[in-house]
Amino acid sequence: MLSDKRISILIDNMIWIILLVVFTFFVFQSEHFLTERNISNILTAAAVLGVLVIGQTFVLISGNFDLSTESTLGLAALMGLWLIVPAGAPTFGGGVFLNPYLSIAATLATGAAIGYVIGVLITFGRMHNFIVTLAVLLIIRGFMLAFSEGAPVNGFNNPDADVFYWLGHQTAFVLPGLGKITVAVVATGLLFLIGHFILKHHRFGRELYAIGGNRDAAEAMGINTERRIRQVYMISGLLAALAGWMLAGRVVSIQSNLGEGFIFTVFAGAVIGGVSLQGGRGTMLGALGGVLLLSTIDRGLNLMHVSVFWVKVIQGLIILIAMFLDAQRARLSELNLSKAIEKSKESG
Repeated sequence: MLSDKRISILIDNMIWIILLVVFTFFVFQSEHFLTERNISNILTAAAVLGVLVIGQTFVLISGNFDLSTESTLGLAALMGLWLIVPAGAPTFGGGVFLNPYLSIAATLATGAAIGYVIGVLITFGRMHNFIVTLAVLLIIRGFMLAFSEGAPVNGFNNPDADVFYWLGHQTAFVLPGLGKITVAVVATGLLFLIGHFILKHHRFGRELYAIGGNRDAAEAMGINTERRIRQVYMISGLLAALAGWMLAGRVVSIQSNLGEGFIFTVFAGAVIGGVSLQGGRGTMLGALGGVLLLSTIDRGLNLMHVSVFWVKVIQGLIILIAMFLDAQRARLSELNLSKAIEKSKESG
């Protein structure tokens, strides 16, 4: 019989078992699944989601939420292109003709600024993180509509737009069996490695776990919890803007509703990968597994020609499974803590 510790380890690494099972299932369901083109598509689709999940993982481990990332992503893509293309049809830009590199820098800075403002409202304003980020999501969506007047922004036949599309569109290299690996995939992989190192080996990561586990205890240890919270929201905003720049390279026309509804997939990817909604638990490698699983399921169902309505049902079930796994992790954690306390009392 498995001990509670082994069960806990199994649940924490369940994502990789599930990913293997799902991947094998689709291999037998479609002859086109295990092709270089499809594997390349899975990785490319996972890149944007992965960047968002990295930012959300930092926020969740600190015991907070960030619902605003999907709108920050949309604003980044829209504003970045709007600043460099001509006004009026067919591009519907701002006619500012800003240097594309300055546009990219301004876009990323805007994302970081949005995140920092959210952090300030939560820490200095003593406002609830859920309500603040929900309000910011709505504000940015409304601003995007006013910003573009509802018209899609296009970069057709514009050399500056090609520079803006580079991150999401450019091929880095070709690998046998995996096909074309885009710059976006390479960048996302590096970000996951950096995120893993920070959480595993850096003081910043250790402090986030402490804050998410018990904020009062973290403050008693001398950790500046409010500063760390502002920092994780700034990181989340910056990465959301980076994801928006990345996504711009994959879409032909940037609509004012770009990224709408994406936040549910982001939460599902993080939580099903082992990141707790209650804070203090989770790993960046687990989050990576969650991202790859969702991307694999999406491409697999696509190849099987499953109706979009059933895809929504399956996505909802995945979120429920993620919540169930998170609840079991919390239950086992509390059970292990209770046993440790009892054992300490007996030995004392």
